[in-house]
Amino acid sequence: MATTGARFPNRLYARFVLEPAFDESKRLLFPHMSAANEAHTLMLAATGIISPDHAAALLAAIQTVAREGADGFTYAPAVEDLFFAVEARLIALAGPDAGGNLQIARSRNDLDAVMCRLFVRERLLGIERAVCALRETLLGLAEGHLHAMMPGITHTQPAQPTTLAHYLLGVLGPLERDSERLRQAYARVNRSPLGAAAFTTTSFPIDRELTARLLGFEGIVENGYDAVGAGDHMLDVTQALVTLAASLSRFANDLLVWARAEVGILRIHDEFVQISSIMPQKRNPVVLEHVRARIGYVYGDAATVATIVHSSAFGDTVDVEDPIYVPIARAFDAADAVVGLLDAALTTAEFDVDLLAARAGTGDTTTTALADGLVRDHGLPFRTAHGIVARLVKADTRPISAAAVAEVAGQVLGRPLDVDDAWVRATLDPRRFIEARGVVGGPAPAATSAAIEAARGRLRRDLAAVTEAARLVAAAGEDRARRIAEMTSAAAGAVGGP
Repeated sequence: MATTGARFPNRLYARFVLEPAFDESKRLLFPHMSAANEAHTLMLAATGIISPDHAAALLAAIQTVAREGADGFTYAPAVEDLFFAVEARLIALAGPDAGGNLQIARSRNDLDAVMCRLFVRERLLGIERAVCALRETLLGLAEGHLHAMMPGITHTQPAQPTTLAHYLLGVLGPLERDSERLRQAYARVNRSPLGAAAFTTTSFPIDRELTARLLGFEGIVENGYDAVGAGDHMLDVTQALVTLAASLSRFANDLLVWARAEVGILRIHDEFVQISSIMPQKRNPVVLEHVRARIGYVYGDAATVATIVHSSAFGDTVDVEDPIYVPIARAFDAADAVVGLLDAALTTAEFDVDLLAARAGTGDTTTTALADGLVRDHGLPFRTAHGIVARLVKADTRPISAAAVAEVAGQVLGRPLDVDDAWVRATLDPRRFIEARGVVGGPAPAATSAAIEAARGRLRRDLAAVTEAARLVAAAGEDRARRIAEMTSAAAGAVGGP
């Protein structure tokens, strides 16, 4: 039953929906609304849909609103959202004839869609730069620890000797692919939906490609239904952030283990360490815990985005407009914090390389080399050699001697095996173990040095791609500014007369 005298908006609807959406639009979308308004107005003028003087008046009003900033607008129940508030201000500044024409051949639907893409595009460039900075830090650490031996770990147990540089290059690999994933997501986001209007486009002779160029897009989302209804680009972006966070969560976990007092491998600078309120001795590297917590934020907000998209109707629907921008923004905020904090903490990291080196050869980590030596120098099949060494390890006689090798080998082979202690010591030496692994991807300093050089080349390429993408966006902004200046100055000249 209708409530007599009730008017829009309902008090609770305003409290829970309209006012929060208004404030979030101010925070996330205001500059992108101004850019979209500029581009649309310039296109309407270029196609002759509105007159040059109306376009000039409208463009001057748009620039005034941009200078006044988002704080010039406050939610009021009489105005449904930020779009209508801005439109009312533009009409007041430019007059009803000019200001009232801004929405020709446009809807809030394609405006929402383009603002989302502009906002996400900007955040993508930011996180791409941050990932590149973290990659640079990892490369610097690897370069400084080419010869720093450490025990490599499998199944949380000592496995084989490697180097800290080799480990760090392993962490770097997923980050390089994260840069690629983010760049691919950027290419899919960087398409203009403007001109779709509500979803059926328009009967006016608009130029969608011009509007796209004026906003720095690489092209358009062609189908009008797709332009306002699809949400796959939102999923694309947030899932790329999840993949980034997942890889870094494993690294952060290792760092937290290394920073434990009983492990003693890693020390983070005091600027990232907090104390206990009761225990005077405590030195807590909580920055890594904050990194891990914010990884959870990325997961949670990406899941929110996916959940909203999966159940919404295909087409224009509120679900994939204002409400979804908030978890997208939070996912970016958290990802920025994860990458930025980790990068900053690593720049202060001190590794106990002597302790790492001492542990590199403990726990029988070089016995694979002994089996390899029996194959290489004594012609045994690998599985036979492996069985001999496994018996030696189980015998738990340390250090492994030539006499022990000969005895066990004789039991397995039924014949004596001629080995001496110098050969056994050399074969089991962790430094020699590492130096022998010089194939591509191995821990030998020569191999890791070449890998670092190649990684720096890829980093330069990726940084150049980010810089070029940002340059194209900036160039589009400069083009809009130039066209606006020409149009407004021409209109001013026409009014002033000769």
